[in-house]
Amino acid sequence: MASCPVYKVISMNILFSSDDNYARHMGVAIYSVLLHNMDEETIRFYVIDNHISQPNIEKLKSVVQDFKNADIIFFPFDKYENQLHLNLVWPISLSSYARLFIGEMLPDNVDRVLYMDCDVIVNGALDDLWRTELNGNILGAVQDTIPSKTKASVGLLPKQPYFNAGVLLIDLDKWRLSRMGKKSLEFIDSHGGSVTHHDQGVLNGLLKDQWERIPLKYNVMTIHYMMSPAKVKKYFKDESDFYGSEEIESAKKNPIILHFTPSFTVRPWENNCVHPYRKIYNNYLDLTPWSGTPNVKAIIPWYVRILHLRYRLFPII
Repeated sequence: MASCPVYKVISMNILFSSDDNYARHMGVAIYSVLLHNMDEETIRFYVIDNHISQPNIEKLKSVVQDFKNADIIFFPFDKYENQLHLNLVWPISLSSYARLFIGEMLPDNVDRVLYMDCDVIVNGALDDLWRTELNGNILGAVQDTIPSKTKASVGLLPKQPYFNAGVLLIDLDKWRLSRMGKKSLEFIDSHGGSVTHHDQGVLNGLLKDQWERIPLKYNVMTIHYMMSPAKVKKYFKDESDFYGSEEIESAKKNPIILHFTPSFTVRPWENNCVHPYRKIYNNYLDLTPWSGTPNVKAIIPWYVRILHLRYRLFPII
């Protein structure tokens, strides 16, 4: 993986997608980006707006306006969502699927964008990531640990790597040339509207070997704090080559992007979170217009509760 800063642009383009429920968390993530990247000449935030309330839109604008090197642009998702023919087994916000339309949504002169989920905190400068060489691939992402059955459901072999779509560095020119938006809709239709891991599964199924693995520090997921590297591999029965133990430990200690995925604990804005970096979220929250918002009770699906109970009763050795 080539990580030298070879991509030279004036503006850093960052994309989020959110409904009103996650607008606060997106605001906290945006603030963390800005605080750690004040040396960037211009940071432009693009937000796919899935019915965000006007009060929250104003708050998001105020976060960005506090920094001289940034602006924010909103794109309504309304005219795109009817193109999705979904048959969802588990509830999920359509905001996640919205990124499949970025080729059509974003201006033609935007040739590269850094997409991030709303449940992240940026803990360092993003310049090296932003300028990473993708070596002709459509996107760069951090590898995830996934069972072979999940991979097979989207056409991957057990030893093929699978990426987490929470942080994506996307070459939009190649995305558009490959007609990723159209292919994504066709992939969803070919799976009867239900793809394992939703749009993340769609992208993995389409791209296979057309993505660049980037360092783990750019998307450190919760599971790496809950289990050792060996236990992670054993729990998911992942047969692909993963990051080495040294890189994993380094990323855990010095994460550039923390991704608060719900793995054997809840997220920092929910009661009883045990993530070791949970206080970082609240520290940033207190610097935003949402300061003082109390934590909420976690709503954990029954099937997740069973998995957690099974792990507590029968821990992996």
